Amino acid sequence: MTDKRILYIFTRTPLHVGAGASVGAIDQPIIRERHTGFPVIPGTSIKGVLRDVCRQDPRFADREKAIFGEQDEAGRITFGEAKIIAFPVRSAKGSFAFITCPLALERLRRELSHVPTQEPDKRPVVPTLPPIEPAEMQCLAGDSVTIKRDSRTGVILEEYRFNRPPDPSGKFPNEWQDLLLSLMDDPVWALAKGRLVLLNEGDFAHFVRNACEVSQHVKIDPRTGTAQGGFLFNNEAVPAETLFFLPITPLARAKGEMSDLTRLLESKPVLQFGGDGTTGLGFCSVRLA
Repeated sequence: MTDKRILYIFTRTPLHVGAGASVGAIDQPIIRERHTGFPVIPGTSIKGVLRDVCRQDPRFADREKAIFGEQDEAGRITFGEAKIIAFPVRSAKGSFAFITCPLALERLRRELSHVPTQEPDKRPVVPTLPPIEPAEMQCLAGDSVTIKRDSRTGVILEEYRFNRPPDPSGKFPNEWQDLLLSLMDDPVWALAKGRLVLLNEGDFAHFVRNACEVSQHVKIDPRTGTAQGGFLFNNEAVPAETLFFLPITPLARAKGEMSDLTRLLESKPVLQFGGDGTTGLGFCSVRLA
């Protein structure tokens, strides 16, 4: 049986994995899926970070080439693309909410349903999706971010108001909340209880395209100590408290490499991904399950 695993990545600081070319008003945009606009972390970026961590750890340095490959031979473990599960957005109640959508949950459900286990009773219970996707400007939401005024119930995210059915059917599904909370052992992610909001794909895509962080940068002239003309640029980053997942699968010829990778990740619960690590970007909690 293939020992497929899921790696969860929860950003502690903003994450910039650059696309390499400017897009519109953004000089240094992040990498996104072309068809959805959802932020992603390429498997090559993740593999490169893990390889560097392995190389610097004397306990695993001699296993680097077997796990990750070399010039004349491929590695024995494949790394998928990290896809988004939940994204933080400002909320009028509760300060912030974690939004998700049926597509993000279905992708997670699809991967979890193919993760083998030697103990079937410990396999995570993967819920089904709600039978009806929320309509435009509608949502299913936890009570911690829900506002009730007279007979109206809703959630305000950024400057947008989303209606929520007032009866229990308007709550974010408990079985999905329980599953999502179990994915990461992080005290900030634990705050997602009661803050999860299910939007439709279109509304979710709007936020992940337009609610990422954009910071301005300048180049300082070392002689004058002032900004150098013509060197103003901006940088886009996925905000802190964003949750991603990716599948990690050993090839048929793997011999113990997955166990080595598991022990490596258990010893490194926080890793740095993407660019600008020296200025605090890209620090993430990781968990292999």
